[in-house]
Amino acid sequence: MEDQKSFNYVLSHKNNMLVVTMQGEINSFVLPALEACRQEILSKKEVRCVVLYFQSVESIASDAIPLLAQMQREIRAKPADLRLASLSETLRERLVRMGVIRGLEVADDLKTALLSFGRAA
Repeated sequence: MEDQKSFNYVLSHKNNMLVVTMQGEINSFVLPALEACRQEILSKKEVRCVVLYFQSVESIASDAIPLLAQMQREIRAKPADLRLASLSETLRERLVRMGVIRGLEVADDLKTALLSFGRAA
């Protein structure tokens, strides 16, 4: 787990699934923590399903979006299925409109995201 300013993340790994719980504000001050998170995710070679769980993340600064997009590309290239869960409606709309996230990979909550892997397999 990394903690910088008002951001932290926790990785929960079971079988071939990984849930990355993110909390706080994602901005330029926390880019080192976000990079550490990316490296930790990519180090989990056996993972085939990844959920980025945006618990209590209200905003993502523009300068953090490229790293978030890179993280998603690298997760897909593992290869692993990816879901983004619990994005606020405003943030979700903004990121879909910008082309940063794929609408089909977005779930309303963690349970829905986890259940969607069974249907996708």
